[in-house]
Amino acid sequence: MIFFKVRRGAAAGIIFFTAIASVSAVTPKHGWLQTRGAYLLNEKGNIVQLKGMSFYWSTESWPGYKYYNAGTVNSLVDSWKCTVVRAAYDRSSGWSGVKAVIDAAIAKGIYVIIDWHCHDAHNNPSQGISFFTEQANAYKNTPNVIFEPYNEPIIAGQATANDGSLANAQKTWDAIKSYLTDVTKAIRTTGSKNLIILGTPYYCQHVGIAAGDQVVAGDGKPFENVAYAFHFYAASHGPNAYYVERDGGGMEATYIDAAKTLIPLFVTEWGTTHRDGGEGGTNSYVDKTNTEWWFDNYINKFHISHCNWSVSDFQASSAFSGGTNPSASGQIAQTYIKQTPDEFVPAWVNGLEGPAKDTVFSMPAPFHQTSRFNRYYGTHAESTSVLYSYRDKVDRRIPGGALTGYTVLKITPSTEDNWVTYFIKPTAATKYLHLRYHAKDGKGTVEILLNGAKAGQAVLASDTTWNYAIVPLDIAASSGTDTLKFNFVNTTGTSYLIEWFELTNSSVVTPVDPDVMAARNFFYRHRRPVLTCAGATLSITLPAGHPYTIYSIMSLDGRTVKTAPLSATITTIPINVCSNGLWLFRLDGPGTVELLKAMAGGQ
Repeated sequence: MIFFKVRRGAAAGIIFFTAIASVSAVTPKHGWLQTRGAYLLNEKGNIVQLKGMSFYWSTESWPGYKYYNAGTVNSLVDSWKCTVVRAAYDRSSGWSGVKAVIDAAIAKGIYVIIDWHCHDAHNNPSQGISFFTEQANAYKNTPNVIFEPYNEPIIAGQATANDGSLANAQKTWDAIKSYLTDVTKAIRTTGSKNLIILGTPYYCQHVGIAAGDQVVAGDGKPFENVAYAFHFYAASHGPNAYYVERDGGGMEATYIDAAKTLIPLFVTEWGTTHRDGGEGGTNSYVDKTNTEWWFDNYINKFHISHCNWSVSDFQASSAFSGGTNPSASGQIAQTYIKQTPDEFVPAWVNGLEGPAKDTVFSMPAPFHQTSRFNRYYGTHAESTSVLYSYRDKVDRRIPGGALTGYTVLKITPSTEDNWVTYFIKPTAATKYLHLRYHAKDGKGTVEILLNGAKAGQAVLASDTTWNYAIVPLDIAASSGTDTLKFNFVNTTGTSYLIEWFELTNSSVVTPVDPDVMAARNFFYRHRRPVLTCAGATLSITLPAGHPYTIYSIMSLDGRTVKTAPLSATITTIPINVCSNGLWLFRLDGPGTVELLKAMAGGQ
């Protein structure tokens, strides 16, 4: 809970209790958790969104402690469908209850967060390091357990000054980062790979500060399986929150915007109410509308795991209203906890729609323009226009304006995955893949995969001119619809360009002179193919020696009914697959496209 007074823990002489599990562990549905990029993943590598509840402070004399038992955990799993719970350990009180929650969660096969629930852990770092070293040794073989070494960090004076500024958040990060680094290192030294959630400045709101300056291991790289905490209270946080005009703020969405695509986030605490939870009954408004806004625009949109505050029955933010009856806030929390699904296939597996979307290209063909890819992943592989000074003067097969150039595939350096795919329909076996590339400003390697199996790779060396890469294929493309994938690795320099590729049985590339091709295309533009229509009978007559290599039949809605290869010796194409209505016919060749249309069943 985001207090503006600081609840102090015990003095330095805290006694830790043994953490050895006393129950049989049930492996949770998602197994060992891991992180990648901005996501929390399950054991299978899919994005996972855990959903659950956070217990109130474990202070034995406080009203939330009565819920620290196995019965509550079992009910939250069975009735609320929680897949994670959070035990807010006060450091000075309530360990037996916390241990009961941990044991019950493990026995039920869900995840449990052991939360070092304080605002000033960095002032006595040895306490946290000692505690989490003990917990890591106890639970390093238990995938259910998650460690949260610092709840809602603040620095001296911040609570009373109510200073949530970016400058003060940076001061907080500077003060707490060494503690977070040391406690993470201590956990990992035990051999534990359990997920760790690190607190962030100003009550876990300024996650952008952490995103720009992550906690790193001794090798200078971010620790593995580490996420960062973000907290929000719907009635106080966000531009449309109920209390935002009275209390100020409303900028919290900009804080999460600065991190949501850079680091894994875990909302270990969120509420429907004012940031004080409705302390003393003063701020009791439950903001359902702004809760929906947060989930629609951030939590569910980016599959962020979350725990609602809190398992108690004495505040507006409490989940219960006497016993275990859901309160107004609890009913809202249940809605989001019970939502399905909780597992999502990452974009880097299936990719995103590219310029060609789901179009299938017939192969072999003289060439295919690499900028016309079906799917892609990554921000460093893109379709881009090449300026005139970069134009291919020897074997240019792509039409383009005299000054603006033409569209090619541009690859820039990245440590992330970057790939493009092409859906192809080979009509004959092929043994080679040819690439036309320009690596004046950079170089790299293109791994070539056919239907997921690596078929070869091309090392694109630096040069000042356009070059060919001729790649023998270990797996021959033969028949059916296949997926050809280019995976870009080891890229250095500014960038390199790929103009086109072709599948062929030849180990030799035959250049296509752009001037000759242009002259030929001009000639054939004046000797157009002829489409004849007699009732339901259609046919296309081509001039002898035509340049077309593929023909396609399409309906008006853009659906391709048939695509087939052509050779220069074929001069007549009978059409017998069309029902009555208007149809489009497309002829493709090097640097030329011809579109025809006819009405089947009429004139």
